[in-house]
Amino acid sequence: MPSPYGATQHDYPPDASNAYLAHPGEKPHARSSFAMSAAGHKGGRGRRTWLWVLAALVAIVVVLGAVLGGVLGSRAANDNKNNSVKSAKDGQAGIVSSAATLAATTSDAASTSATLTSSSAAPTSTPAGNTFNVVDLPPWSWGQNKSIGMCLGNWLILEKWMAPDWFNNTVNAVKPGAGATTMDEWGFCQVLGQDGAKAALTEHFNTWVTEDDIQTMFEYGINQLRIPFGFWAFIPTEGNEPYVSDQALYQSQIERILGYAHARGMYAILDCHGLPGSQNGEQSSGQLTTTPSWFGGSASSETPNQVRSDQMVTAITEWVAKSPYRSVVTGIEVINEPRPYTDDQIQQLQNYYERSYATIQKSAWPVATFLHNGYTNLTYWQSFAAQHATNPPSMVMVDHPYPGNFPPQNNSADILKQVCAAGQRYLNYPIPVCIDEWSLYTGVKDQAFEKQFYEQQLATWTWSAGGHYWSWKLETSQQDLAAGLDYSQVVTLLKNNSATIPKASDFGQNGTTTQSAAEAYLAGIGSDLSSACGAAPSNVAPYATTSVPAWTAEQSARSSAKGQTLTATATSSSGSASATATTRQRVKRAMSYKA
Repeated sequence: MPSPYGATQHDYPPDASNAYLAHPGEKPHARSSFAMSAAGHKGGRGRRTWLWVLAALVAIVVVLGAVLGGVLGSRAANDNKNNSVKSAKDGQAGIVSSAATLAATTSDAASTSATLTSSSAAPTSTPAGNTFNVVDLPPWSWGQNKSIGMCLGNWLILEKWMAPDWFNNTVNAVKPGAGATTMDEWGFCQVLGQDGAKAALTEHFNTWVTEDDIQTMFEYGINQLRIPFGFWAFIPTEGNEPYVSDQALYQSQIERILGYAHARGMYAILDCHGLPGSQNGEQSSGQLTTTPSWFGGSASSETPNQVRSDQMVTAITEWVAKSPYRSVVTGIEVINEPRPYTDDQIQQLQNYYERSYATIQKSAWPVATFLHNGYTNLTYWQSFAAQHATNPPSMVMVDHPYPGNFPPQNNSADILKQVCAAGQRYLNYPIPVCIDEWSLYTGVKDQAFEKQFYEQQLATWTWSAGGHYWSWKLETSQQDLAAGLDYSQVVTLLKNNSATIPKASDFGQNGTTTQSAAEAYLAGIGSDLSSACGAAPSNVAPYATTSVPAWTAEQSARSSAKGQTLTATATSSSGSASATATTRQRVKRAMSYKA
């Protein structure tokens, strides 16, 4: 998402007002702050003395424990051997039972080849460190299935405006005052250095999106995730690029979330949000800059950063093909919100799309290629899209309309009309259109309107392929809250909005991870609307299938995969090993919707 700064997007904080959303007395999001661990404290010398004394006592205890263990261990060995064999068998039975229970909550007995079902595997039902089999989810068709999606913004790529207090406190702990001038992940990593940034970011990764978050999304009808990341998640950094260059760290985090999604029958697209050199100069690319360098040169040439981006796409496809959760991935968005300024740069973008599409198609596990319109218009890309139309669709067009925003507008009736006008633009398009960023932020501060605005967008975007809300989470600064500012994301909305977003269970559905459940949920949303853009026209999804070639690459990969046994290693909700198995069904407490 472009930062909500309007014409002064490089200034911080943004200027706007939605005072009604402030919730006095709410406890700020709790974090074990890396900033606190890195900051100096009074009395540090005295504490270090006590720490040495404590360490010596611990060492003595360890030595005594080892001696006693040697004496007593052999006596207990024979008894424990028999008990451990029984425990292992019982534990394995519990894992299978729990997996079946979770699968039963998200599957659809009447599923067909075009209807989604959940997996029989439940990665979080297995003790961390243990391996288990993973069954591929049924294919997602962007020409049939409807994405009721959610973006995981500010997770694997930082956007300061989405967690300003944590961001500032973390860099201030290392360099006092740096938070006033450090605006992006580039500067964040420069201030902290590789080791410091890795420690801070690892903690952030583990707490910003948890399994509880994914479960809540599931309950509120989300069936698809969008996972933004920077190029450094898949290829090494070069030169003076300060980003944490630890691909294993990022990929293990992605796999953690894919595992949670798989256990619930949910799907995801991988979103290349930040490319080498920055494709738009925005915070969201990792580097806020007036001199982005992804574009450059002539229409027939590639910049060095475009060459590296090609390598990134290849690395992503290779990783997906090897992941036990490959079937969760339904698409790769090869660049987010590119901003070309000349005809040559638009041609470079099209060339990049062509190369990326070819790379994904020839990979061992082809998925749909997502392309953003580059702030041109859909008509410009219509011929290119038609050349790549297949059945099921192997290419998806992306749009980020943000009705009523940039700048925030105050006429609620006009804002709703903008939704309908956007929906009309997607008619007769040769490939599906996915609105993989949309939000509720406008100048209208009325909870009933926001509920209607949410539902009307959700219903209209699923005329085509559906979309992904931006974004799940935001931590508004205390300064902004005091000034009446709150750029609400879904978590804030659920806490504040008395006219709540409907859950899937409100319409008799246990999630929306099957086509039939998603359609029932959307029908319920439609009946709940006091005004709408009308019924979905006949000339949008599902698309005609007789006039376009079959997507043979995907069909071939799926056919070859039949009978394969995939294995995964379980992790805890924090992404680290844990000895505690999550074998019980999660029960979420009712959320309060009082303002």
